[in-house]
Amino acid sequence: MSGVDETDAVPVLDAVAVSGRSATLGRLGEWLRDAGWSVFAARTIEFVVLGPIRVVGLLVGALVIGRVGAAFLRRSLLKARLVAPKRTRDARTEQRARTVADAVASLWRVVVWIICALTIVGLLGVQLGPLVAGAGIAGVALAFGAQSVVKDYLSGLFILMEDQYSVGDVVTIGTASGTVEDVNLRVTRLRSVDGTVWFVPNGEIRSVGNQSMG
Repeated sequence: MSGVDETDAVPVLDAVAVSGRSATLGRLGEWLRDAGWSVFAARTIEFVVLGPIRVVGLLVGALVIGRVGAAFLRRSLLKARLVAPKRTRDARTEQRARTVADAVASLWRVVVWIICALTIVGLLGVQLGPLVAGAGIAGVALAFGAQSVVKDYLSGLFILMEDQYSVGDVVTIGTASGTVEDVNLRVTRLRSVDGTVWFVPNGEIRSVGNQSMG
């Protein structure tokens, strides 16, 4: 004799079955299961019916959060006037402030959509552990190859925020001297007196001499 009454074991087994079913099925799946459907059929119907609704809800939420957050950041940065106090607030410096605000707003939208994509992948039943591990390895390899590009963008962002120089200024950057024709987050373009055009990656800039700032 095992010492366990079979009548006592039945409620235990029923409780285990119910708890297991509740762990894998939602309310719709449980209702279908109680109606006599198999676990597989209940889970499939629940996935087909609720899956698209959840995905659409996440996409709409990401769209709203991305736009509202980007608008808030852009408005806040423009209100702060990311320009040096010694410079006059002309159209050029206003354009520079808008460039920085747009860059930060774009970064916010990218982060929101990445989180949304990972959440949707999780809802589809894909295991995120191996995916994140593989992405981590690929990210490390990509980081080594693209670290100079990231450095250029970060340096360009600080150049714009600090208003170190602007289009039309006469500057000396390393061995290159001339008039600034264009400056963005990645590269600065100069034209020297003899007509030579210099493209200077922002990450390579160590010192700047600005003859137009006074």
